[in-house]
Amino acid sequence: MKRFVINISLLVTAIILCRCANVVSPSGGPKDVTPPVVVETSPKNNTTNFKGKTIHITFDEYVTLNNASNNILISPPQNKKPSFRILGKTLIIKFEETLKPETTYSINFGEAIKDLHEGNVFNGYNFVFSTGDKMDSLSLNGKVTSASTLKPSANFFVELYSSDNDTITFDSLPYRVKPDYVTITDKDGNFHFSGLADKEYLIFTLKDSNSNMIFDLPNEEIGFYPYLVRPYFIENQFIRDTIKVLDSIQNDTIIQQKFVTDSISNDSIAGVKTVAGIKKTKYPSYELFSFVQEDSIQKIFKKELVEDGLLRFVFRYPATNVSITAVEELPDTFDIMQVYSARKDTVLWYFTPNKDSLWISINHDTIICDTTRYSLKPRETMSKKRRQQTDEKKKILAVNSSLKGNKLKPKQPLTLIFNEPITHLNIHDTTWFIVDKDTIINDLQFNKIDENGFRFQIDKHFEPEKKYQIIIPDSTFLGFRGLTNDTLRYSFTISEESQFGNIFLTVEVPENVPQIIIELTDEKDKVIDKQIITETQEVSFEYLNPSKYKLKATLDLDANGVWSPGNFSRKIQPEKIIFYKGTLEVRANWDIDLDEPWIIENYLK
Repeated sequence: MKRFVINISLLVTAIILCRCANVVSPSGGPKDVTPPVVVETSPKNNTTNFKGKTIHITFDEYVTLNNASNNILISPPQNKKPSFRILGKTLIIKFEETLKPETTYSINFGEAIKDLHEGNVFNGYNFVFSTGDKMDSLSLNGKVTSASTLKPSANFFVELYSSDNDTITFDSLPYRVKPDYVTITDKDGNFHFSGLADKEYLIFTLKDSNSNMIFDLPNEEIGFYPYLVRPYFIENQFIRDTIKVLDSIQNDTIIQQKFVTDSISNDSIAGVKTVAGIKKTKYPSYELFSFVQEDSIQKIFKKELVEDGLLRFVFRYPATNVSITAVEELPDTFDIMQVYSARKDTVLWYFTPNKDSLWISINHDTIICDTTRYSLKPRETMSKKRRQQTDEKKKILAVNSSLKGNKLKPKQPLTLIFNEPITHLNIHDTTWFIVDKDTIINDLQFNKIDENGFRFQIDKHFEPEKKYQIIIPDSTFLGFRGLTNDTLRYSFTISEESQFGNIFLTVEVPENVPQIIIELTDEKDKVIDKQIITETQEVSFEYLNPSKYKLKATLDLDANGVWSPGNFSRKIQPEKIIFYKGTLEVRANWDIDLDEPWIIENYLK
C-alpha cells in the first residue's frame, strides 16, 4: 500500500512537471512604430554664441546611424566633414574645422538616424545654432520634380547661393564653389531650409555624382529657379502644431493676405487661414524642374561599318551642317547615297560594296576635323557554314510590311518597308490581287511615301469581312546596293471597326507657344501615337485597341519636334510637359469625346 501511494505521488509530480515544462510563446505587445525622440541636447537647439567643437543629442532610446557622412547635411557646408558617433543613446557630432564667426549653422539629419531595434526613422529634424549673438531665422520651402517625367526628384542636393557674392561671377557659382546653404530632397522631392539670412538667393538643384556639391560633371542632373528668391519667417512650431489639431476639428474661410517679396509673382501671394483666432500662413513654395543639360558642342559619338554597303555616323546634335566627304578619287562604279535620320543626328552612307577601304573626312567649323581610313569589308566572326547562309540571305532585299498578325486596321494602307533606299521599280512580271475568290492581274500600284524610297504604299482600299491576298514577283524592287526582292506573298484581313475605340478632344494652344506635341501613351508611358499642332484644333486618335491610355502635351518652344531640356548657362528652362488628368479607358466600339477643351494656358499660370 505504501509503495502504491509512492508510485501515485511520483506520477502526479511527473504530470505537473510536464505541464510546467510546456513552452508558451509570450503574447507580447504591438510592434513599435514610434521613431526616436530627442530628450536633451547640448547646447540647446537655437543657441547663440556657440564656441564649442561638439554637439550632443540624446534620444529616449538606443539609435543607430545610416550613412551619416552623406545623409547629415550642414549649412553652410564645410570642407572637412564632421565626425559622427553613438555613445549609448547619445549622438556626438564633432567639428573637424573651425566654425565661421557670426554665422548661423543648420544641421539637417535627413534619414540618417533610426532606432536600434525596429529601424524607425527619425526624420524632419533640424538643429540650428549661431556662432554670433544673433540667429538667422528665415526659412524657404519647395519641391524638385523631373522635367521629363513629372515624378519627384528624390535625394537631390538643393543649394542656395547668395546674391551678394562679389568675387566670382554669379552665374558661375554652381560650377566653381560649394553653396552657402545646402539641403536634400526627400522621397517626394520636397526640401526645406531654415536658419537663413535675409538676402536674395539663387536656388540650384543637383543630383551630385561625386558628392562635392559642385556641378562639374556633364551627366549630372540639375535644375534652377528662374528668379532670385528671398526667404521668409515661419511662425514657431507650437503654433503650427496647434493649427494642425484645430484643422482636424474645424475648416474655415481662406482669406488672402499679400506676402511681400521681391522675387515672388502675384500667383504666389500667401493666403491666411483663420482657425479659432490663430492665423495660418500659406507660405510660398518654389518648384524646380530637374534635367540633364546637353553639352552645346557638336561631337561624333560613333563612326562604324554597320554591314556590307552601309556606314553610320552618329553625332550629338543634328548634323546637317557637318561635312562628310570621301577624300580620294572614286571609280565610276562606286556610288554613295547619304541619308539622315528623323532627328538629323545620324548620317547613313549607303554605298556600292565594291571597294575594300575608303578615306573619309568629317569637318564642322573648327570643332571637328577628322580624317579616317575605313575598312569597307565586315569582319568574319562566324563559321564558314553560317557565313554561307548569311551571305545567301544578304543577296535578297529585306522587306517588312505594316501587317500585324496578318491583319490591318480599318482604313490602314498596306505599306512595304525596306532596309535600304529603292532606286528602281520594275514590274516585269504578273502581280496578283485576290479578293476572296476574285483575282485581278497586274492591277497594283506602288506609291513612294518618303523622300529616300524606304517605304512604298500599295494603292488599294481594303474592306472588312473580306479576305485579301497579294503576290508581288521577284526583282520588282531594286535597292541602292543592287539587291532585289524575292517573291512577296501577303494574305490578310481587315479588322472590324467594332473592335476598336477612339479618342477625340480639342486642344487650345496658347498664343506664345509655336507648337505643341500631343502624345498618346500607354500606362507605362510608351508612346502609341503623336501629333504636332500649331493652333487650337480637334485632335483625334482612332482605331485604338481597348486599354488605358494617357495624354501628354509638350510645349515645343524651339519647334524641333522633340522635348528639349534646359540650359543653366543660357538661363533656359526645360520645355514644359503637361499630362491630362487621369487615364482614359478605351473600350471596344466606343468613342471618348471629351466635351471640355484641354486649355494649356491654365497650366502656365
